[in-house]
Amino acid sequence: MAGVSRTTVSNVINGNTKRVSQSTIDRITAILKEQNYVPHMGSVMLSGHGSRIIGVVLGFSFIHGMQSLQDSFVGEITGTLQVEAENRGYYIMLIGGERIDNVVDMASRWNVEGLIIIGYNEEQYHQLSRKLNKKMVLIDAYPKGGYSFQNVGVDDYSGGYQIGEYLHSCGYHRALFVAETEQDSDYARWLGFKQAMEKNGGFCSRSRYVVVPQEPRRRLKKYEELLPHFLETKALAFSSDYTAVEAINFFTDRGIRIPDQISITGFDDNFYARIVRPKLTTIHQDVHQKAVLALRKLLLMAEGKEPAEKNVKSPVWLVKRDSVKE
Repeated sequence: MAGVSRTTVSNVINGNTKRVSQSTIDRITAILKEQNYVPHMGSVMLSGHGSRIIGVVLGFSFIHGMQSLQDSFVGEITGTLQVEAENRGYYIMLIGGERIDNVVDMASRWNVEGLIIIGYNEEQYHQLSRKLNKKMVLIDAYPKGGYSFQNVGVDDYSGGYQIGEYLHSCGYHRALFVAETEQDSDYARWLGFKQAMEKNGGFCSRSRYVVVPQEPRRRLKKYEELLPHFLETKALAFSSDYTAVEAINFFTDRGIRIPDQISITGFDDNFYARIVRPKLTTIHQDVHQKAVLALRKLLLMAEGKEPAEKNVKSPVWLVKRDSVKE
């Protein structure tokens, strides 16, 4: 149909066009589009030009007690990666990452060109890299020392500091920090919060770091137990928007007015923060840009180039809404 050899058509389909004129490329591309041609993935992988598949590894099945893909943060990350990858001619494959061997098996079987990993710690990364020779970029990993791998993160400490400073300026000198873990992003945000609370010579004790269960029923039961303490301190800084919104609903159901009786803040600035009432004061992080940067890093590595900065931190800023009484 194009009046050229099968080899030329194959070269255009697989992107090997250095010796093909632009007019021939345009003619073949137009015919492929008219004929609704779809390449056979097995043939593409055997051609030696790469699978064009990027594996997105989810290191956890559940978050906040629900399936990970139900979480707005995970959903936005994976959704952005899908759109951005397709715009560059790649495909996304979701891989469950709780078992290292499953990641090795899937990435090898499908010959993925690289992995973007959400929810792995430093030890899990090293376990995987010893078994699998693939380019990898992690999202929100927190090593004990310096970064020995490519990571895209967020300035958690600064976000915690901004929240602490704001609540302190509003007179909430005894505000509590509420989180689901004592590590990684939660702990970094707590350290920033603590530093802000202490900057004017005050003391923010470890007892103000309240860790609640990750399972929803147990978490709400913990809120019930701590309710008198919450009312006494009058302000709660949550480590995520999800738990902050959940707490707003919990208090509202019990006739407690937000922010008149308890002021509440979150972290992320996801869609929950904007649709809850009162609208949530929170820390904004650009989740979309985080995914874009991770994909950009991986594609650069696929070209044989190593990004100069191993850990890129996205900036964060305070968004004041209606859930804090000033």
